[in-house]
Amino acid sequence: GGRFGYLLRVRQPVIAALNGPAAGLGLVLALYADLRFAGSDAKFTTSFARRGLIAEHGISWLLPRLVGPAHALDLLLSARKVGAAEAERVGLVNKVFPQATFMNDVMAYARTLADTVSPRSMAIIKAQVWKSLSQDFNQALALADTEMQNSFGSADFKEGVAHFVEKRAPAFTGA
Repeated sequence: GGRFGYLLRVRQPVIAALNGPAAGLGLVLALYADLRFAGSDAKFTTSFARRGLIAEHGISWLLPRLVGPAHALDLLLSARKVGAAEAERVGLVNKVFPQATFMNDVMAYARTLADTVSPRSMAIIKAQVWKSLSQDFNQALALADTEMQNSFGSADFKEGVAHFVEKRAPAFTGA
């Protein structure tokens, strides 16, 4: 849904690397990412209320789910600037890296996902997490049970077991 909702449906994890200011629409776009990493000098603000605007582009749905209602209301109502350390503390970003090594650290994280994790598993887990926000527990459990059964027949599951037993790096295909 909405202008940026397609990012929630992309099969691969979407990673936002925030190494400077993220304000208003820039922050909204970052919130649609699955993972957010910030440089130690990064700053964040919703800015809407200070411009006479409302919480736009789905931020009123996303932000409370990421940081909780109290932090979301604080950030949206005050539109104050938040540093990287506070953003990490409240859950706005997953991790803060030193500014000097920021992009290398973000790329190392992305490389770890690409080299060691099943693309099929990542896609299904991502879909499960986003779908679960509008499901009750029994619906989420039923979907998980179905997807687990499907996983047992996948090439990535067979490769996951084989590389573990053979003590070698995985060669996942996403199938």
